[in-house]
Order: sequence, then structure tokens, then C-alpha cells
Amino acid sequence: MLDDGVRGAIAPLEPGYAEVLARVVEHVERDTGIRALWLGGSVGRGVADAGSDLDLVVTVADRSAYHDPSVWDVLDPVITTPIPGMPGCFAFTTRDGLRVDIVLETPEEVASSAYVNRLRVLDRDGLEPPAPAADSRTPDVERMQAIVTEFLRQSAIFPAAVVAREDWLLGQAAVQNYGHMLYQLLVESNQPLPVMGVKQWSSRLTADQRDLLASLPAPAADRDSVVAAMRAVREAIRTRGRAALESAGGTWPTDVDDAMAAYWRRHGL
Repeated sequence: MLDDGVRGAIAPLEPGYAEVLARVVEHVERDTGIRALWLGGSVGRGVADAGSDLDLVVTVADRSAYHDPSVWDVLDPVITTPIPGMPGCFAFTTRDGLRVDIVLETPEEVASSAYVNRLRVLDRDGLEPPAPAADSRTPDVERMQAIVTEFLRQSAIFPAAVVAREDWLLGQAAVQNYGHMLYQLLVESNQPLPVMGVKQWSSRLTADQRDLLASLPAPAADRDSVVAAMRAVREAIRTRGRAALESAGGTWPTDVDDAMAAYWRRHGL
């Protein structure tokens, strides 16, 4: 049975997860090699919504006993994806389209685990979860500088590889790629951010930043549309992206930017 706290934590998820978790708990209760079961991820942090999946942290006495994903057939998975570099850890997709991630740890690893925000579902040993540490992260300026360098490098590709060849499908992809570069710059400038899953896309941005990205045109596969959209996203990176880099303590490469702008003008862009 799930207690009220656990039911309340998973209530924001789409229907079906409570039944899945109840089956997992029943399975875990029969397996004494599993010492504890915790809710992690967005559910453990108390920020889950209908788009969240179910992250389970499983404390086991012996990791090797759980390397075979068939241990979790109770989930009725139709897709099983091993989590790279983490033996015995899997991302499952159930027959009903629900997503459940299983991460293993041993009792000795609990106190120092990176899974700080967790909710106890079952605990045979009275384990003490890790204490949250102060967040000391700052924007990674080196990473931001690398993004800007790649943006400028690709500026020398667009006129020849896209416009001269009239490859407007490539142009659509290039515009999207530049938009992602701008997104990365803005997100990095917002550090430190709360820990969140990869699908929490817009949550990493301020309202003003979301409006900026939403305003960028999505081009059709023709010359005028692609060129106009590329100009818009380039201008956004050269202004708002530059401001994000400089606010984090980075240096905008003005000489390179000026050279690429001149190159574009020579191509009539």
C-alpha cells in the first residue's frame, strides 16, 4: 500500500503511475535484497507535473543481483534502455506509455548520494538520506565562450553551404541550431539553477528570455524565409547572447564577429 505522502507526491503525474508504483512496492516487499525504495527526480523534489516521469532510487545489498532488467518485469516494459555507465540502472517505457527510471545504490552509498532530494517509500534499515549542500555553481564562462566561438565559426559556413547551394532544408536546420546555441548561452548565464530534468526546457529561462526565443521566426524551406530567420537569430545572439556572456564575466570576440559580419556583407546577406 502507498501511504498518503507518497500518493500525494505522485498525484501530479498522469494517470497510471500510482498503479505502477503499487506493483513495484509489492515486488520490493517480497525481495529482501532490496533494502529501501525512494522517489527521486522531480517527484522527490516536489516539482512534478503531468509531463514528469517516475524516478525510483533503489537501495540494494548487492548490485550484481539486479543487473538483469528482467528483475523489473513487474513494470510490463516494452522499451528498456540501459543508463550509460550505470550497470543495473535502466530507463523503462511501459506498455501504457509510462516512463520509469530505476537507479541502484548500496546502503553504504546513501549518505553521499547525488540523489539528495528523495521521498522514502520503503526502508528496512532506517537509512539516512544525504543532506542537501549549498549550491555554489556559477555560469561556466569557458563553455559559453566555446558556444560563441562555434557560432562565429558556423557564420562562415552559412553563405556558402546554404545560400550558394540553395539548400534551404539545411538552412532550416542551421536556424534551429543557432537558436539552440542562444538557448544554451541564456541558460548558462542563469546559473545556479535548481536541479531539474532534461525535459524541463522552458523552466531554465526567465520570462523575458522565453519571449525572446518564442519571437524568433521559424523559416519555411525557401531563400527569403531562411535568410530572414537566420538574420534574426544571428542578431539575437550578437546582442542578447553577447550580453549573457559578458554578464557572466566572458569577453565577446569583437574582431572575429566584425570579420564574419563583413563576410556576410560581401555575400549580400
